[in-house]
Amino acid sequence: MSQEKDQIFFRNFALAIGILALLMVVFAILSRIYGIDKAAEAERTAPAVSERTAPVGKAMMPGEEEEMQPEPEMAIESVPAVTAADTGGDPGQKTYDNLCVNCHGVSALASMIPQTGDADVWSSRISKGIEVLYDHAINGFTGNMGMMPAKGGNPTLSDEDVKAAVDYMVSQSQ
Repeated sequence: MSQEKDQIFFRNFALAIGILALLMVVFAILSRIYGIDKAAEAERTAPAVSERTAPVGKAMMPGEEEEMQPEPEMAIESVPAVTAADTGGDPGQKTYDNLCVNCHGVSALASMIPQTGDADVWSSRISKGIEVLYDHAINGFTGNMGMMPAKGGNPTLSDEDVKAAVDYMVSQSQ
C-alpha cells in the first residue's frame, strides 16, 4: 500500500511541476509581447533622470574661484553688508552683539571662556596690554582654558572691527 501512495504522490508532484513550468513559459511569452522595451524606456527617461540628479554646486579649493552665474529662477539678490558705521552707534558693541556675544556672553561657558563683565577674569588679560588682546583676537590664541579663533571665527571682519569689539569688551569688564 505504501508503494501505491508513493506513486500517487509522485504523479501529482510531477503534474504540479509541469503546470508551473507551462505557466512560466506562458508568462515569458506574454511579457515579450506586452512588456516594456527596457532600452526605449531608458532612452525616454534619461533626460528627466539627468535633470533630477544633476549636482547643485561645485566644491572648489582656494584660488580656484570661478565666475558662476546662478540659475534665473534661483537667483538670490545680494544684500549689502551693514557695518556699525552705517547704522551709527558703537562699532565695537555692534560687532560684539553680532558675533562675540555667542561665546563671551554665554554663562554656561564661563569656565572655559572669559565672560564680558567679569572683571576678575579679565584683569589678568588686560594687564598684559591691549596690543596682546588685539593680537589674540585678530590672529587667534590657544591657552590653558581653551582657544580663541582668529577674528572670532569670522575671517570677513576687518582688524578695526575686531579691535573695536575688544575695546568694548574691555570697557565692560573693568
